[in-house]
Amino acid sequence: MKHSKATWRMLGITTILSSALITTTVAAKAQEVTVGILVPLTGELGEFGQIVADSIELGIAEINDAGGTKCGMIRSVVGDTSGNAEIGLRRATKMIEADGAVALLGPTSSVMVALVDLAKRTKTVVMSPYAGTITLNKLGGDYVYRTVSSDLGDGAASGLWMTDRGYKRVAFLVQNEESTISPAQVARQKVEASNIELTDYVVYNPGQPSYQAELISVLSNEPDAIYLAGGQESGITVIKEAIAGGFTGEWLFTADLAVPEVFNSVGAGLLNGRAFVEYAAADSSLPEFKAFEAMYMAKTGGAPGPFAANSYDMANLIALSLQSADACTGEAINAVLRDVADGGEPVSTFAAGRDALAAGKDINYEGASGDVAFDASGTVAGSYSIQAAKDGAWVDTKFYPASAFE
Repeated sequence: MKHSKATWRMLGITTILSSALITTTVAAKAQEVTVGILVPLTGELGEFGQIVADSIELGIAEINDAGGTKCGMIRSVVGDTSGNAEIGLRRATKMIEADGAVALLGPTSSVMVALVDLAKRTKTVVMSPYAGTITLNKLGGDYVYRTVSSDLGDGAASGLWMTDRGYKRVAFLVQNEESTISPAQVARQKVEASNIELTDYVVYNPGQPSYQAELISVLSNEPDAIYLAGGQESGITVIKEAIAGGFTGEWLFTADLAVPEVFNSVGAGLLNGRAFVEYAAADSSLPEFKAFEAMYMAKTGGAPGPFAANSYDMANLIALSLQSADACTGEAINAVLRDVADGGEPVSTFAAGRDALAAGKDINYEGASGDVAFDASGTVAGSYSIQAAKDGAWVDTKFYPASAFE
């Protein structure tokens, strides 16, 4: 079949356009780098998972608005773990193998522990803003990081608060999961080392319709306070049944119960003035936190919840590591991450860090959650907040800086 010159010209133009389209598509793919957001969006920790995901995405949006990293814009892929280690491992494997993620951000304690081998084998950085389990104190380090302190700090803060509060007799109710047993063990040690009598230490399984059997001994021993380390669903059931059973003392909850749902389900009037919650928290007086808080409220319309600042910082740490590294890989991120977090000129935003690196300077990222220098286990020193139930909301009542535990 013969073609006219005009036809050949059109075919040539089409070929050039097709080639250009392919080249543009390849270039576009080369100009982005993938980060996985691996969080519990369903289940007992779903509310926290959403806070973490939103805060990471907020950081990524700010980074991309500033022009992205030298590896390109950051593309996020989101996976729901439901807080389940097996599901988390499957989602993580897909993100690494199919999506090409160089870092995974947001796993809870049980998922984080399950990912240690995968992270080191595939040379993928995994980072969590709330995985406090002390198991990671030994397993963490290269490729495995936390922008929150370990449960050694959580337990110490809880023990310090119970001492400061003047309790004489305390009962422990602990959900049988990694993320709740770990801080409870440390808190128990602190209580037993003080003059506080431990009346009961009860470990219960989540998902039960009732916990009246577990509460019989606890209530009969009439403690001044109950330390409750539990998830939202089971924890709320425990609270309701303890109050119905006649408990009139005070409560100290761990972070999983630092949510409005507690007031909605139990009733604010039953908790106001007698319930407290402890969790790792940023120093709200820091200018870096105030800047993050203003941005968060402008984007979401609400105040940042627990672990929001720690999550935002993870996005910046990964981006600045990509900017500093000699390649766009998890291995390259891991090689420079500690230096970016504790290396030189203080910076608190991606843009400031990028400019300092371009000027040949070493940087020290100090973010919304404060100092994020990693120790040998890939963990930061932490500060803690105690909030009190007041008028159906959690309000700051005591802040323990990291120096309180040195």
